[in-house]
Amino acid sequence: MIISMYSCVQDIAQPESENIQILKTTIELDRFENELYLQVETNQQESQEFIKNVFVELTYKGDNIFEYSEEFQLYDNATNGDLIPSNGIYTLLTSADTVILPSVTPEIESITMEQNFKLDETNSDSLDISVTVYGKSFLITSSISDIFNITTQSSQYVNLDNSYIELMINTDYMFIDNPSTEECDRSYNDNPNPNSFESYFEWANGILLDSNTNQFIFSTQIPFRSLSDCGGTGRAIFRFILHDLDTNSEIVAEDIELI
Repeated sequence: MIISMYSCVQDIAQPESENIQILKTTIELDRFENELYLQVETNQQESQEFIKNVFVELTYKGDNIFEYSEEFQLYDNATNGDLIPSNGIYTLLTSADTVILPSVTPEIESITMEQNFKLDETNSDSLDISVTVYGKSFLITSSISDIFNITTQSSQYVNLDNSYIELMINTDYMFIDNPSTEECDRSYNDNPNPNSFESYFEWANGILLDSNTNQFIFSTQIPFRSLSDCGGTGRAIFRFILHDLDTNSEIVAEDIELI
């Protein structure tokens, strides 16, 4: 599971050459390999003389029952998981066991999507889909302290639940093209297979619904061609699967039919 966030923070009181920015923060938590990978990319690629220390703090925010907060120091000296020294990219590779997760079972709480969708005659359109998932909400805060005793920070909520959502679609019940003609000549499939699901899309990261909750929103859009562009019609069946990689299990929501 890889989560990245971007930020740009400057102190206008310093000369331009001394401004320190956090360009990107990455966290990867791999329970199978027992690895926690943290990385903070700065704008100080040429010289790191102004940077004293780089830290990343992980704090659980999902509820008021479970408590966890840990600070990790990152390095730019080709040790502790850092590959290239003195390039302004600070890294730490350590044991995943240092991150204690709450006993929260991931689940799909709700799915929001239209079940009746009408194609436009001439304009393409898209179907909005959002899935609410119960995960594990952590606040990740990257901090850089410099020689001027100024701290530059970047924070974002992330889901450290080792899971992802897969969308599968069965289109066997839709009208099919006549391969012998170049026109939009469609006919009904006489032998639809109820098990003919194909993987369409995967979500790895969601957006926190609200602070101090474990609810994350996963959103996407599915494009549809217009009728004049031979857009598909008929009945499609959508299946949403939450893959829990920690337990190697699948949570399958009730199928949704789109007409």
